[in-house]
Amino acid sequence: MKRRDFLKSSLLASGLALVGSATNVRSQTSPLRKVELPLVVSTWAFGKPANEAALRALNQGGSILDAVEQGLRLAEDDSADHSVGLGGHPNSAGVVQLDAAIMTGVGHRAGAVAALEGIRHPISAARKVMEKSPHVMLVGEGARAFALAEGLESVNAEPVRPNETRKAEPKKEAALTPVNLKTAMTL
Repeated sequence: MKRRDFLKSSLLASGLALVGSATNVRSQTSPLRKVELPLVVSTWAFGKPANEAALRALNQGGSILDAVEQGLRLAEDDSADHSVGLGGHPNSAGVVQLDAAIMTGVGHRAGAVAALEGIRHPISAARKVMEKSPHVMLVGEGARAFALAEGLESVNAEPVRPNETRKAEPKKEAALTPVNLKTAMTL
């Protein structure tokens, strides 16, 4: 047997053996139980209401993109969440500028906005960029003008004066413990 043929047959045999043993190991030792789909997962506890909004959208016949958008719109409306939406931390000039991106594997499409001011739902603007423009990303005043032209809600986003800026909240440590994993799997 030629060396090349030997290597091909050896690699193929070992690859099949690995696939077979990986399948057997997972099926015998996996602590995860089967879950019903769809499954929506968030990293932080404050994402649970967004997950519920996403599941509602799916259960009402919406697409995955509808679910993502509806979940994020809820998060953007939460003024207590200083990491997203109009309740977010302002930039060094005291202005809250928002970014959002959305993408889908179907057609490999994506849309994004950055440095967006005064638009209530940046995720909806990002989706409009993906679906209704030849661009992938719009930034600043161009993103705002596009969002307004598409009929998205404008809000008055008054600048925060430098001496009134919000203090960063203490960071919460996140760990994926069995309890958190169990909670995530039951959503």
